[in-house]
Amino acid sequence: MYRQRLRKEARMLHLLKKVMGKGEISLPQPPFETTPTAQSLPDDEIPRYPPFVKGLPASHPDRLIETQQELIGQIRESGLASKDVYEEFYLGPLRRFASYAHLLPASETHHHRGAGGLFRHAIEVALWSLQSGDRVLLPGDQTPRRRRELEPRWHSAVFLAALCHDLGKPITDLIVTNQDGGKVWDPFCEDLYTWAIGNQVDRYFLRWRKNRGTSHTSVSLLLVERIVGRSGLGWISQGDPNLVTWMMEAISGHPSQENMIHNLIVRSDQFSVTRDIEGMGATFAGYEIGIPVERILLDVMRRLVRDGVWIVNEPGSRLWHMDGHLYLVWPAGGEELAAIINQEKMPGLPRTPNSILDMLVERKLAEFKVGQPDGNRYWLIAPAILAEKIPNIQLKAIRLNNPGALLDSLPASVDGRLVGNDDPPTKSLSNASVVAPTKPAEPTVEVVPAAIVTSSTPSSPPADQPPDQLDGPVGEALKALVEDIEHGRRDGSKITHVDSEGILCLKWPDAFKGYGLENKTILDELGRRNWLVVDPMAPFRKVAELEVGIGAPWKILRLQPVVAAMMDINRAKSTSKTASKSACKPEFKPVAKVEATNKQTTEPLPPVTSPVLPIVSSKEEGAVEKMIARQRALLEEVVGVLRREVTNGTLAADHENGYLLINVRDAEVVLKARIKASRSQIFGLKGIDPDRFTTEDRKPKVYFRIRE
Repeated sequence: MYRQRLRKEARMLHLLKKVMGKGEISLPQPPFETTPTAQSLPDDEIPRYPPFVKGLPASHPDRLIETQQELIGQIRESGLASKDVYEEFYLGPLRRFASYAHLLPASETHHHRGAGGLFRHAIEVALWSLQSGDRVLLPGDQTPRRRRELEPRWHSAVFLAALCHDLGKPITDLIVTNQDGGKVWDPFCEDLYTWAIGNQVDRYFLRWRKNRGTSHTSVSLLLVERIVGRSGLGWISQGDPNLVTWMMEAISGHPSQENMIHNLIVRSDQFSVTRDIEGMGATFAGYEIGIPVERILLDVMRRLVRDGVWIVNEPGSRLWHMDGHLYLVWPAGGEELAAIINQEKMPGLPRTPNSILDMLVERKLAEFKVGQPDGNRYWLIAPAILAEKIPNIQLKAIRLNNPGALLDSLPASVDGRLVGNDDPPTKSLSNASVVAPTKPAEPTVEVVPAAIVTSSTPSSPPADQPPDQLDGPVGEALKALVEDIEHGRRDGSKITHVDSEGILCLKWPDAFKGYGLENKTILDELGRRNWLVVDPMAPFRKVAELEVGIGAPWKILRLQPVVAAMMDINRAKSTSKTASKSACKPEFKPVAKVEATNKQTTEPLPPVTSPVLPIVSSKEEGAVEKMIARQRALLEEVVGVLRREVTNGTLAADHENGYLLINVRDAEVVLKARIKASRSQIFGLKGIDPDRFTTEDRKPKVYFRIRE
């Protein structure tokens, strides 16, 4: 270190003075300017990570640079930049970052949570990304001259993007004030050090914002130019404009497929986090031996609460406080815990919901429901505010033993009851008989809605009655949605759309918000009941996109026309408009498609190649039965055409246990020429009579399966 070298030189000069009888010899000065505030602080008050806990001193940024000379020296000695490039595009941004973030921590209770943690974490990620980037081969055939121009800019782009990856945290996560709170730092206006000196703040203090989550990534780009500098961005862009694009994508967390910087930063970030948790972070907390499992699990759980992922006593909540007990909905809560543990590669912690639950119980943080004859270890709870809309609602949950360790203030208990045992209800639910629905499959990992597979051979409904009713948890939720639209509590035009084929498109997941159901439960039941319209060429993709008006496309679930008929969604939307007396406001119509209703507009409908299945009023007798009759007639026509073409030799088919298996791609060509029906109408028939007609996915091909 520079000061140690000066002390050695001083001792040598002192000896020379004695031997040679020379006068006073002046020593070289440190290569930075000092201010009265910084100069007045003794060396032991310049904090390093691990944290400093007495408020943070407004020290000069160069003194902060000194505390991290070990890492910064590795950057300089890497040999990846000339002296001039290093001074301007490495050390310059480091100084500006130190002035901006100063001694702020990187997190409240997680990694690098002490004084200087954010600066230390940024340098670690920048250094390790730089080292990894040196091993990356740049794309294309580059001439030696071109490579000499590009490589230093590539290295600088990687370093600076990594340095700035958490740049937004001081804006979204923290409030910085002087001791009495009268002066507040505005990160958009000036650096923290500049603010402190300008306001004569010797020490500054922190408050953590609530519900911050990962929102810092969305604002980091606003500050990149302050750290990197215009000259830095211009110099990198001279090598290749794509480098600047990749930098910005990586910092914002939205990389393109071609981006070569983002993965370098992600891996280095994970390594920095893991290393800190295993080392100095855990030791500072007082856990010198082993891994503090309870503390880390509680830290993650508190983070989910703080970030607003886990809310309490509201529709869609993970946490419910009933009768003095705090319940956590499971396994959904476990999947969210597992997602963070796996994403951040936390050492020594279980990585699946089941193993996390075992750990919570072993460490007395949670408890099972014991003594059940069927071996079920979960509580089934029915909060009253959910049962009012969905009478047979029940949520599978575990009971947490120490609510105060998770919540800073415990909210009042809500009305509700425990289902399926002898425990007394917290309060009787009026008009809410609780019936246990079919038990959904219990996941063991984080489930993405698009990856849920539905059965291809559901049981066939009786022919003499409608195969479906709006019952069960999802059916009740759809009823509640219609009621909310009718009474004007929700705007149907913003969450529903019926296309020209009668398919009901529900905006996902917005349409189901507030009804207390998990996304997986909704998708599982819709798939089990064959209410989803799914493209068999992409059977794992349950969520589609739809262009509606101007703006971003909707993510939607496409439901069978029979569901739209049972819900009578168009009448609900019409009733809502009348009830709200908003007839003066024109109805919002999607640009991409024209909605087919009983009351046609004067504008001509666009030409279609398939008959429109109208959405009939529920007041019309036998509306649902008529819809089913049309679908059955189309099914008979499709099956008849396929059989004839197989008999004639036009289509090839495999014979298997009394069924014909016909390649969908081949069959579609024939059906398009023979039948006036759309592709989605034909594929929607598989739920009408699966024994006669359905689809089967046998990778890499998809087949129609019909009776011989």
